[in-house]
Amino acid sequence: MKLRHIIIITIFVSINVLVVTTLNFAGASKAEEVDKKPIFYPTLNGTTISNSEENFKIIGFGTVSSFNEMDVACEVQGKLIQGKQNLKPGIKFRKGELLFSINDAEARYNLRARKSGFINVIANILPDLKIDFPDQFKKWENYVGSIKLNATLPQLPAWSSTKEKIFISTRNVLTEYFAIKSLEEQLRKFRVYAPFSGVVTDVYATNHSVVNPGTKIMRLVETGNFEIPVSIPTNQSAAIAIGTEVTIYTTSGVLKGSGAVVRISEVINKNTQSIDVYVRPKSIEGATFTEGEYVEVELNRAETHKGVRLPNNAIQNNYVYTYSKIDSVLTKQAVQVLNTNDQGAFVQGLQNNTIVITQEVLNYTDTSKFKVLIH
Repeated sequence: MKLRHIIIITIFVSINVLVVTTLNFAGASKAEEVDKKPIFYPTLNGTTISNSEENFKIIGFGTVSSFNEMDVACEVQGKLIQGKQNLKPGIKFRKGELLFSINDAEARYNLRARKSGFINVIANILPDLKIDFPDQFKKWENYVGSIKLNATLPQLPAWSSTKEKIFISTRNVLTEYFAIKSLEEQLRKFRVYAPFSGVVTDVYATNHSVVNPGTKIMRLVETGNFEIPVSIPTNQSAAIAIGTEVTIYTTSGVLKGSGAVVRISEVINKNTQSIDVYVRPKSIEGATFTEGEYVEVELNRAETHKGVRLPNNAIQNNYVYTYSKIDSVLTKQAVQVLNTNDQGAFVQGLQNNTIVITQEVLNYTDTSKFKVLIH
């Protein structure tokens, strides 16, 4: 029996060893197959940079904006009353037109009460004036008679001597006079007139609502008087001066008008290394400029620049992707776009023999590897 048991155990162990060995061999073969499986990288198109000189006009883009735009706020408290037109966006108005008013009944009554008290102050000093300044009595008597409760307070008579000035001052005549003038000036703030001709773009309060000092009522934009801020690379700014003529096109290339540079900013945008140039546009017959319209501005002065022209989709937010043959990875590099046309964008900032991707790059990471076909 013992011999039989030994034989069975020996056979069992042999079978297990054979199974384990077979599995390990199969696993090693699969691992070897995996190791030998080729690695595929996404393929992109690229080109080797060779900078050259090109002659072209400076082109920029900008948004048409009103030369005058402003928020109109209320300076007094009361109930808002619209003018001849409704308080709605899109309403057009002319210079000097009443935009809105604030109920001023209480303010007018207070002003009349203050004028009545002023009349009383001067009336009380007339007897003393007749005694101390008999030659000036008639002047002040006539002044009291000229004061109207519903009219602007007339200017005080000029005093003939320092003694008369001191006498008038000590009787609170000057204090009351300037207090009334202040109330009259405040009363003018209850009616708001258009400072220019234009259109209402936003309304922040409704008719008959109660407003307080500082409450914004509406936003106004002047029409027919526009300017276009255009960003120009700093290395092209030397070719631009105040008075430089420009030609303006729509983004589809249709002639829109002409103009001239009226201001040049002295501040450089640190992110784009560009400066803002402000153009005053003039539309051609049959065309008009509109607030918020995006246009192309061509400065009518050709310059020679050194760089390379790339496809437009190779440039993303003023960056391109360069390729390294050593590790097959891409690197973002900033460039300056000087000009764009149907052949692509002319850029500066790339060294000769640099490999640049000439198509849009998707799913980019710092560690992603690619294969590049150089054309």
